[in-house]
Amino acid sequence: MQEWFDGITGSTGDGNRSRHGARLVHYLAAALLARTADEGARVALVLLALDRADSAAVGGTLVATLLIPHVVAAPLVGTLVDRSRRPAAVLAGAITVFAGALAAPVALLGHAPLWQTYLVLVLAGCCGPAVTGGLTSRLGELAGPGHEARAFALDSLFYNVAGMAGPAAVGLVAAAAGPSTAILALAITAGLGALGVASLHLPTSDTVAARTRTAGLFHGTRAVARDPALRVLTLATSFGQLGLGGLAVVATTLSAAAHEPTRAGLLLGVIAAGAFVGSLLWAWRPMPASRAPVVTVWAMVAVGVPLALAAAVHSLPLTAALFALSGLFTGPFAAALFLARNQLATETTRTQVFTIGAGLKVAASAIGAGLLGLASHLPVSAQLLLVAAFPIVAGTAGGVLLRRR
Repeated sequence: MQEWFDGITGSTGDGNRSRHGARLVHYLAAALLARTADEGARVALVLLALDRADSAAVGGTLVATLLIPHVVAAPLVGTLVDRSRRPAAVLAGAITVFAGALAAPVALLGHAPLWQTYLVLVLAGCCGPAVTGGLTSRLGELAGPGHEARAFALDSLFYNVAGMAGPAAVGLVAAAAGPSTAILALAITAGLGALGVASLHLPTSDTVAARTRTAGLFHGTRAVARDPALRVLTLATSFGQLGLGGLAVVATTLSAAAHEPTRAGLLLGVIAAGAFVGSLLWAWRPMPASRAPVVTVWAMVAVGVPLALAAAVHSLPLTAALFALSGLFTGPFAAALFLARNQLATETTRTQVFTIGAGLKVAASAIGAGLLGLASHLPVSAQLLLVAAFPIVAGTAGGVLLRRR
């Protein structure tokens, strides 16, 4: 492990590498804070709705209101960042607005008309692409030449850390001080992340800046539509997320059917742990950037296959092992996807490509959760097969199309 760690952090003594390593550590810390708030909000809003409105249904609509605007705002956020002389300032500003809008439901929900809470969450959702794809799109230039693969692996790894830390922190704070305090803590965390991003030095040459200022609102969309590999990756990963987005619903249904409420947390936890290990393995031995598109689609198939096998299993330890195996491939899948986008997108539309891809995945995940909610009357085995079918079909189709190209 020491070999790749030295290469990323610059502890070998090379001044240039050391500078890139310090920037990367700065980036990872700021991104972790912002994304922990983003991940935790999805749990905190449901808890707040239960506390203020005594309704899980309202909580679900609040989460959907936060997530769905990602796909609509993604091209605009990407364009603003791509065209700016100071992309860090634009990203930090968007994350600051996200933090403020996230705190607003504490004052509004239960004390003002519900539409006002929805309105501020739409605003927060419109800033969401800055937290996800917007930050990741600037990582390649921070890592330095030759270190992009491992840098994106670390970004994927820290995504997993945020995915575990956010909901866990919300649970602890809500239990100790209530859901309102939990949401305010998330807003403060996001604000600290914004400060970290604002002080992040993103190197941009005058030539690149001059070109990116000509980027239009839909240049990124056209780039995705016209580039065969980008088009395949974007459509395949979005389609696959329709199934994977409902995995939490299936885990909850499975635990309810077994009358073991803790089972859902266990299964989701082992997936997160598997993804963490998978990201570490990729960071240790990353594949070349030229193979990233192919690795992305076949890793997505590998994510789905263990879930399909779990449909035929009735043992909790074996089910947990299969969920962990599925998670193991999630780490390389995310890291390879980031690397492929970075390789295939042009400098003038890179942030747009990242935010559009991330926005579509978030929206697909939200839709998938809704679809699996509608299918909750089906046997758990059928639900698992439904979840697994999307990434398997999408990944296989993507692999065939990329091979033809």
